[in-house]
Amino acid sequence: MERWYKINVWLSVLGILIFVSSLIFLKQMPLFLLPAMFGLGMAFKGGKNIYKNEGPPKTQKSKKTDYNKKKKKK
Repeated sequence: MERWYKINVWLSVLGILIFVSSLIFLKQMPLFLLPAMFGLGMAFKGGKNIYKNEGPPKTQKSKKTDYNKKKKKK
């Protein structure tokens, strides 16, 4: 869980850096608004995960049947 917390902190910091660096070049090229909003979204999502203390997403293991065991006997 501590590792997940660190990942979210770095995600937020990276998002803020992308946001600020995109705003610097925004006057030269208005298309830089897209990465700025992406960075803001990254920072918001990481901050929300930190605030709510959410853990990593759970992975579901599929229940696959082994067809080799169920071969027809001849």
